[in-house]
Amino acid sequence: MKKVWIAVGIVIVLAGLIGFNIWKKSAEGKITAEVTTLKEETITETVMTPGQLKLADQQTIYHSPEKGEVAEIFVKEGDDVKKGTPLIRYENKQLTLEQKQNELQLRSAYLQANDLRKQHEELDKLLKDDKDNEQLKAEHDQIKLQQQQANIEIQQQQLQKESIQQQMNDLEIKSDIDGKVVEVNEQAAAGANQLEQQPVVRIGTIDKLIVEGVISEYDTLKIKKGQTVTLKSDAVPDKTWKGKVSLVADLPKELDNLGTETSTGGVQYPVQITVEDKEMNLKPGFQMIVEITTDEHKANVLPLTAVKQDGDDNYVYIVKNKKAVRQKVKVGSVSNETIEITDGLSNKEKVIVEPPDKLKEGMEVTVK
Repeated sequence: MKKVWIAVGIVIVLAGLIGFNIWKKSAEGKITAEVTTLKEETITETVMTPGQLKLADQQTIYHSPEKGEVAEIFVKEGDDVKKGTPLIRYENKQLTLEQKQNELQLRSAYLQANDLRKQHEELDKLLKDDKDNEQLKAEHDQIKLQQQQANIEIQQQQLQKESIQQQMNDLEIKSDIDGKVVEVNEQAAAGANQLEQQPVVRIGTIDKLIVEGVISEYDTLKIKKGQTVTLKSDAVPDKTWKGKVSLVADLPKELDNLGTETSTGGVQYPVQITVEDKEMNLKPGFQMIVEITTDEHKANVLPLTAVKQDGDDNYVYIVKNKKAVRQKVKVGSVSNETIEITDGLSNKEKVIVEPPDKLKEGMEVTVK
């Protein structure tokens, strides 16, 4: 009797194992999945690059020892200036001395020329009464020559006077732009020893800011003047500012003294962004993140997770007659969460949003 019960137990266990395996095999052949269809969305393509915030127009004046010593600074930080406003004045003692010497030489030349003119007039009177006097004729020719030499000397001194006056005028440095004085450095004006030359005066257009950066040769083909830009700063992560591309350089960034690129990113072209927001509480010199919108268009898209890749081919799984069907598609632009489908799928076909790795063509699919 005991043997009978053992046999029954073995049969029950075997039946359980067989049933479990059948259930397991059946379960492996089907999945439950969320599906979606093509949706129209505006695709935005952007190019991102770092940049630095700068004044749109600025004038920086450094100490120029060859001009002499800075005698006077006419402005202070915060002053508004117009184009032509005097900023600093140099004093050049050597040039002042040359100016005085020139004045004396010019006065002497005029005196000599005046004296020669009188002698010439006197000889003219004498020759009028004694036309055949050879000695008077010789003296007359000599005086005439000396007059010509004196006039040349006057012209030379006049030219030197103009040159000196121009140099004297250049001792006063004026503003080239309308703007605000943002820096005055009296130590730099005194010519104090500095590891790095500092500006004596710097003025700029505080209300006109730009961002300068560089882009790759590939990106120059997509970026054009007038494209919209979103500006961000790590210093103020919760704010953005608007701008527009105002310049894409025709020539690449200059090489350094060794003839190599100044960046490790290959050939790069300068790009300039004009900041359009008037209220930008950042200072020139801030590092910026430049996001340039290069294209915006309507497109049929799927979630990025729906599209798989096999070598150069892209494909999705659609659900057809409750079965998974692998379908090849062509893709276009990619945004943060979606991808453009340009061919291979109709608007009605149901696409599995996140096909699991174990999904095979022909597997039964239960739609959530």
